[in-house]
Amino acid sequence: MAAKPFESRIQDLIYNVDVGIGLALMKVGLYLLFVLITMLLYTATQFRGLKEPAAMDAAQLGRNLATHHRFITQNIRPASLWYLSRKNPAGGLKMDRHPDIVNAPLWPAVLGAAFKVAGTAFATEKPSAVFPPEQWVIVPLGHFFTLMTGLVLFFFGRRLFDRRVAVLGVTLYFLSDTVWRNSISGLGLSLLTFLVVTAFYLAYLAAGQQTEDGRPRGQALLLLAGSAALCILAFYTRYAAAVFAPALMVYIGLSFRKKGWTWAAVFLLVFLLGIAPWLARNALVCGNPLGLAGHLALNGTDSFTANGFDRTLKPSLEFEKVFRDLQTKWMGGLSRFYRQDLWRTGDGLLFGLFVAALFFRFVNTAAHRLRWCLALGIGLLWPVAALFGEETSRLLTVCWPVVLLFGLAFFFVLLDRLQLQARLFELALIVALVVTSALPLAFALLPPRAGPPYPPYFPPYIMHVTRMLTPDEMICSDMSWATAWYGDRTSLLLPSELDSFYEINDYHRRIYGLYFTTITRDKPFVSGLVTGPERTWYPILEGRIPTDFPLNQGFPINNMDQLFLTDRERWSRR
Repeated sequence: MAAKPFESRIQDLIYNVDVGIGLALMKVGLYLLFVLITMLLYTATQFRGLKEPAAMDAAQLGRNLATHHRFITQNIRPASLWYLSRKNPAGGLKMDRHPDIVNAPLWPAVLGAAFKVAGTAFATEKPSAVFPPEQWVIVPLGHFFTLMTGLVLFFFGRRLFDRRVAVLGVTLYFLSDTVWRNSISGLGLSLLTFLVVTAFYLAYLAAGQQTEDGRPRGQALLLLAGSAALCILAFYTRYAAAVFAPALMVYIGLSFRKKGWTWAAVFLLVFLLGIAPWLARNALVCGNPLGLAGHLALNGTDSFTANGFDRTLKPSLEFEKVFRDLQTKWMGGLSRFYRQDLWRTGDGLLFGLFVAALFFRFVNTAAHRLRWCLALGIGLLWPVAALFGEETSRLLTVCWPVVLLFGLAFFFVLLDRLQLQARLFELALIVALVVTSALPLAFALLPPRAGPPYPPYFPPYIMHVTRMLTPDEMICSDMSWATAWYGDRTSLLLPSELDSFYEINDYHRRIYGLYFTTITRDKPFVSGLVTGPERTWYPILEGRIPTDFPLNQGFPINNMDQLFLTDRERWSRR
């Protein structure tokens, strides 16, 4: 075949750029540029370091997995010491290579793999306000899963409704302050969102792969297996994410016309078999399939204010008192969840439209069922979040991408029923929806900018203190997760009572440093320090150190904001 003349090839090129594949590639390129600019702008203005204790806890677990290849923690809770000693009383309080019995393993494992691949160096000669492993590994990893969720959301929206809902849904997703806040948090919520959204997407696709008599095709079974696997991984990311497995099980039971509930039972069985190895590991280590995680519901009760249970070496757990405390906390949590947390699922008006859409029957019956099963997952999370507090309530945000699609679809239903004569009016309403949804992001990007997470977290201060100790010397602090992550030292969470400190130091492992921050020093004077939970520590905080106290040398930091005590003068040589 003869080659086309030069003029014809130029005309073909112009056509492709004008209306063909070139135009499509240009649109995709510009859209990706918009997403990239939004991501970089948000990171540059909002990220000043990790702010959440759970994020630092997961980061130090990831580093330990990368370096020691074991799920051990440097953030040691007195309650964890007590719980492990119950399993093995003869072994005493295990400090070295302390197994973690609080966290789910997947997010730390992902961080550990990323640290390994990137060759991350954790020791820095000159500490900076932003810790490099956070800036170059943890945050980019969160952004990666955020972008992957956006890609899945586009295909999900197109299959669930139409291209219009898919494109606008993904755009609003990337204009959501909630999405980017989770992405830079270091909590693994971006990974969890990707897993949950993809699990719902695969279950929806499976429901569409049926024969005429209602039997699932082979492809449907593969999709169901993929959805179950993603639910298992979601559980390994956060234990509370297990609530989405029953929700999807109900969807499968309702969607398959032939033996639907049989396949639903198989789905749940596969999920249970998938999580069994980790439950067995926890049972072998400490005697409880979920480790200490279930006991953390006692934090924030009348008996253990704030993180009081974590800090208690010998908690008194009388059944009647525990039941009464949990009942009081649960009732208050149910109310708080409905009044506050539920409505912070996402940004703008779309969550309200999703709630309204629950009372509208979509033509697509599969979408109709999926919407109620998503609501079921949110409903199952309600009592769990009421017991475990705000950190668990944040799991609502993993539902936001799918909630966004349903809310947007209902918006277009209402818009079509208005039958506006002028296209301009319809466009104005769509723009108004986009603007109101993007306002939280816009306000976040506008001045004043986000400042560093101090008080109490400032890596240079933490590194300055921890580097006075050798790697084998243990430090005690009221923010042990931060000294474990930034200082790379075995860190004991400040016990609730001074006597517990003496017991650990005298009989189990010597403590070489005591680091108080504003977490303790900013507590109310009378109800917190004089007569409250910190009353045994108050003389030391005031500077009246007991004569038998092993750490009698120290100095204040940042105009008395913080206080460091140690056994001898260690700073003159620095």
